[in-house]
Amino acid sequence: MRRLLDLFGVLVLVLLLSAFDERSAEQTVTRARAELADVWTRVSSPAAPAPDLPTRVADHALHGPFAASESTPWPLMHADGAQLEITGLGVLKTRPHRIATGSEPPFAAAGLAPGQQVELREITDLEPSAGSQPLCAEYPARYLALAAQGQTLRLLAFADRPEGDARACADLAFRIP
Repeated sequence: MRRLLDLFGVLVLVLLLSAFDERSAEQTVTRARAELADVWTRVSSPAAPAPDLPTRVADHALHGPFAASESTPWPLMHADGAQLEITGLGVLKTRPHRIATGSEPPFAAAGLAPGQQVELREITDLEPSAGSQPLCAEYPARYLALAAQGQTLRLLAFADRPEGDARACADLAFRIP
């Protein structure tokens, strides 16, 4: 580091002396930039490359069976990460959308606590079961909001992005085992 500072001091002196001649000052600056780039390359050695390990994206935050905590046409949900199988509805395939808080308008209106974390998931595919009932009556559900409240898992379904004054078209509660 001391050598770098000495080099910088010499560079400043050379620039001051050559400032009287604009053309030589420009050449000096260009030469100094090239030398500093070379010094910087030698001083900052690259980090060792990370080993190439096989990676697999896993979405297993939610796993296992969840029984409905109230009377509902969907009495049981089996979760396996991004895939939710709801008895009487079918298999929902989802992907993460974003993390929200209970203070955002759609969730505050649903009675969630202001500081509560809400996981928003986008429904990418629905394989309905035979004789299934849709989550939303008018429009198909496109987003799910999952929030744990004590021993209850709340699942709110939205026909559109859960933003602003959007209201949940389904509000399900499952017991957390």
